[in-house]
Amino acid sequence: MTRLRLTLAGVALTVVWVAMSLADEPASVALFDGKTLTGWTLEHTQRFAVRDGVIVNDGGTGWLRSDKRYKNFELEAEYRAVNKGADSGIFFRTATESSPEEPHWPARGYQLQVSDSENNFKVFGHGTPPPTSDRHSAELKQAMKGAGEWQQIRLKVVGTRVEASLNGVPVTASDAIALPEGHIGLQAEHGHFEWRSLKIKELPAS
Repeated sequence: MTRLRLTLAGVALTVVWVAMSLADEPASVALFDGKTLTGWTLEHTQRFAVRDGVIVNDGGTGWLRSDKRYKNFELEAEYRAVNKGADSGIFFRTATESSPEEPHWPARGYQLQVSDSENNFKVFGHGTPPPTSDRHSAELKQAMKGAGEWQQIRLKVVGTRVEASLNGVPVTASDAIALPEGHIGLQAEHGHFEWRSLKIKELPAS
C-alpha cells in the first residue's frame, strides 16, 4: 500500500472514531423554552414569570422546580441579580415535599447559593447533613460580575460529587452528596433575579 493510501486510511479511521465518540456523548436539552414555564411547577410562590425570553423572580419566598427528576447531570444557565443584595439559589436532588419548619423550601435536598454575599456558591443541605465544601474565595471574587450583569453558571453533579463554575472559573467543589436524585429548582428568597439559557445534559454514573 502506498504512503498516500495509508494516509487516507488513517484519516478515514480518525473520522469514524470522532463520529462514534460524538454519538456516544450525551446531548444538552433546553430546560426553558424562552416563552413559558412548561416543564416547571411553582412551589409556594406565584412570583416567577416569563418576560422577554427571561424567567423573572421579583422576590418573595418559594421555588420553581423542574417536573422531571435528575440523578447525574451538568446544568448550564445564565443569571442576573438585578439589584444589589439579591439572593437566590439552585436546588438540586430535592424532594417535592415541603419542610415543616420552612414550608416555602423543600424538605430534603441541596442548594447552591447564588447571591453577591459572602455565602455565594456555598452548598447547603436541606433536611440532610451538609456536604463538605471547598470554595475558592479568591477565584470567586475575581470571577463575579456586579449587579445587573449577566453571568454564566455551570453545575455538575455526578454521584456524591458536585462542582460549580462561574463565568468559566471553577469556584466550588463538594463531596458527600447523599441523596441519589431529585428535582432541580430556582429559589425565590430576596430581591429581583432573572434566569435564561437553561440547559441540562444528563450524565452516566462515574
